Amino acid sequence: MRLILYSENDYGCGASIAAFRLAAAAAKTHEVMYVFEKQKSDYSLYKNTGIRPWHLGRSYSLPKKVIYRLARTMARYTRTEVYRNLIFSVFLSRVRQFRPDVVHLHNCYFTQKQIAKLASEFPVVWTMHDQFALYGYNYKIKALDGEEITYCPIEPWRRHLYRPEDIAGNKAANVTFTPPSQWLTDLAEDVLKGRKKAVTVNNGIPLSSIGNIEKAEACEYVGISPDKFTLLFLAGTGAWKRKNIDAVIEAVKMVPELDMQVVVIGSVAKTDKRDPRLVIKGSVSGTDAISRYYSCADVFCIPSIVDNLPNTVLESLACSTPVLGAATGGIPEMVIEGRTGWIFDPYDIKQLSEKIKYLYENRDEIKSIKKNCRPFVEEFFGEDTMAANYERIYQEIKGDR
Repeated sequence: MRLILYSENDYGCGASIAAFRLAAAAAKTHEVMYVFEKQKSDYSLYKNTGIRPWHLGRSYSLPKKVIYRLARTMARYTRTEVYRNLIFSVFLSRVRQFRPDVVHLHNCYFTQKQIAKLASEFPVVWTMHDQFALYGYNYKIKALDGEEITYCPIEPWRRHLYRPEDIAGNKAANVTFTPPSQWLTDLAEDVLKGRKKAVTVNNGIPLSSIGNIEKAEACEYVGISPDKFTLLFLAGTGAWKRKNIDAVIEAVKMVPELDMQVVVIGSVAKTDKRDPRLVIKGSVSGTDAISRYYSCADVFCIPSIVDNLPNTVLESLACSTPVLGAATGGIPEMVIEGRTGWIFDPYDIKQLSEKIKYLYENRDEIKSIKKNCRPFVEEFFGEDTMAANYERIYQEIKGDR
């Protein structure tokens, strides 16, 4: 089977990581072209994967470079879609040359009308890593401080171009939506109303390269004590309030008597609330480093106000580290109370602090749950399982041509 997988970024954000992992798994048995617009890694990422990468919007031809730059400049100053229209026309031309059996879109910002045009010629799978495809924004939340925030809303002057009805109501468009969580599938179905299929396909992770490392070795790598209770959480600044980082910081401050260490991956630059038990680390990349960070912790905490099916939860469980997760979005689909972790209300800091204290005092329960984590991921969330689930959809919609 010939596949085109499209992701706005080649690697780096959760959606592009999931897209790349699928491309790597699918390339074991299929011909895969991986298309991206923004590059965060170098091309060594694709070495020995069988993936054929293509950087859309980039060219070594001087005339084409000039055309792309002019189109970007015109779009910026004229508030038109001239650049996106150019990029889509180039993409569609390349798709027609490649003649794929299926085009699989991930974090994608082509308009619904453009994707409907593509889907009138080729079967399309559109994985919703957030709500953008059918809602016109990534997420809407009420933050811990009461602020209402819409992430990545469509600007008013562009709203007439991004209409879910242009694809949901287009009978000629062969599109199947594949949210990674049942939570997001339910939201998709509220818009689609049976006119297009929405099928949950869980993200998968590379189990052969992500796994548990003995705690003493992991702690030495991270530079922390192996004898203290360790809580781990991520603190990316891009979605600071949605990821609800302050909830963990405040909850830990409520239990000052606990002799623990809290390892923070990423940045906490947006807050001045410090605790001497915080161990601040920078960004972490590479499956070996990822495995060591998750393995150094007794518990991984994800306090998001809303999240789809975050890779971080799966990575933690694959490293046999239970998860203390917010009862929002798709997180409860992975964090099963008493089996793979514990659930809390992300708006209830007192409840979170009590959960942390409970786990601190009941480490035998943590050890018991650790045994369940890796088998749970192996059963439902492996990279090859994800690829097989998608292949069934590919075969089904390919037959609709």
